[in-house]
Amino acid sequence: MRWWSYLNQWRGPILGTLTVFGGIGAAIVTVAARRGGEWELARLGAITALVFAALMILFVVPPLTRSARLEAMRIDLPVQITGGGWIFIGVFLVVAFAALNTGNNLLFLIFSLLCSTLFVAWAAARSSLRDLVVSARFPDHIFAGEAAPVIVTLSNTKRVLPSFSILIEARHRIEDAGTNPWARRWARPRYAKRVLAYLMYVPRRAGVEQRVEQIFPQRGHVLITGFELSTRFPFGFFRLRRRLSARQVDLIIYPKPEPAGDELHLLPMNAGRITSARRGTGHDLYSLRDYQAQDDMRHIDWKATARTRRLIVREFAAEDERRVHIVLDTRLHEEADGHGDRSMNESDREVKRGPDVGRDRAVQYNKEHSEERGKEVKARETLAARFERGVTVAASLAAHFIDERAEVRLTLGTEAGHYGVGREHLYALLRRLALVAPDSSSANDEPPAAHWQRLAPQSREAGGNHVILLTTAAPGSIPSNIWRTSHVIYV
Repeated sequence: MRWWSYLNQWRGPILGTLTVFGGIGAAIVTVAARRGGEWELARLGAITALVFAALMILFVVPPLTRSARLEAMRIDLPVQITGGGWIFIGVFLVVAFAALNTGNNLLFLIFSLLCSTLFVAWAAARSSLRDLVVSARFPDHIFAGEAAPVIVTLSNTKRVLPSFSILIEARHRIEDAGTNPWARRWARPRYAKRVLAYLMYVPRRAGVEQRVEQIFPQRGHVLITGFELSTRFPFGFFRLRRRLSARQVDLIIYPKPEPAGDELHLLPMNAGRITSARRGTGHDLYSLRDYQAQDDMRHIDWKATARTRRLIVREFAAEDERRVHIVLDTRLHEEADGHGDRSMNESDREVKRGPDVGRDRAVQYNKEHSEERGKEVKARETLAARFERGVTVAASLAAHFIDERAEVRLTLGTEAGHYGVGREHLYALLRRLALVAPDSSSANDEPPAAHWQRLAPQSREAGGNHVILLTTAAPGSIPSNIWRTSHVIYV
């Protein structure tokens, strides 16, 4: 049940808030009773306050500690201390404590040397990161799981000093995939970094160019918002970072088409190759006519030219162009399960029968509910994997039929496209497949009959063309009118 999932989600914050307010209330009662001379009530209030304090230590402090640790990990400070740096700081503190306690001049001399080492490390690292300009050139078409060549250029505009040991990273924003739009609106943006290149030495007033291979594991949209330069020069105790803003670059990661399997050659594609009664660029002779200035010299019929003593060209009959309509069902089909509601009702009835039976049944329900939630999460992940498989198959079909010089049209749910040929049309189809997302809301709100009714016109409008439907639905659940007019592939 939806309300039960919301209750489980907010159970911890609600109990923590009640525990804190209970402890504060018990402390207030204790102080008031002590001032009024009610010693028995003050004693009970103090015991209650101690109990609430123990509950807060056990149940409130650990989640807050974990949250604080996660927030601290998200803080991206411009300086990061390495393992060697922590050792150096430990030695630095020990020497400082010993020098202050003993007043030994040698220890003060060592302490001054360590301080100067810290200053030199900070000054050298900051000087190495100053006046640097970064540019990166990404290819126009990037496929998931395939190495993409990226050319990274680092220019040093300093007049005197070179730069050493520069690590270049690209920063891109992570889109939150949560289902709560209010939380996504007010949440702090999160960024991820991708290592681009590492340069040991950049001369003054010069630039260094490096070609690197980048692999994007998943399809989708990557927005490059800037770069981050970092260095551990000169001693490796600290890692000093510097962020550079850049013009935002949208990278569309295409799904990688797979080689065509044998099942594609079993499709009835020969029906689209019937000779038509119109002129075109086919192979069958249509007619002979006089030569015109725009005609191709290779179509001249020299035998007919010799007989008639004027240039005669051959015209050929056009072949009907093959048209393939690929329909990707974006709805995630899953079976409804009512065991949770039934278990809840049975648990309520058992609670009314008796406290012991109800308690045992409640424990059993909580266990079954946790198992059902685990199964739901696993089933959702399986559906998402099947949908990604469908996107890959659709990309493979589009690439295969465009290579076969067929006109291809792609429909993603209710978003219909147009027919086209050539590599540019293929890249347009792959771009749409890279940005498509499963329509999980329609799976719960729209009945199956209405959903298939929306897809039926897409299958019927093609007429004699070939329609290929990719869906996550179970075999046997597709209506007969769509089954008869489409080649269905279950993913």
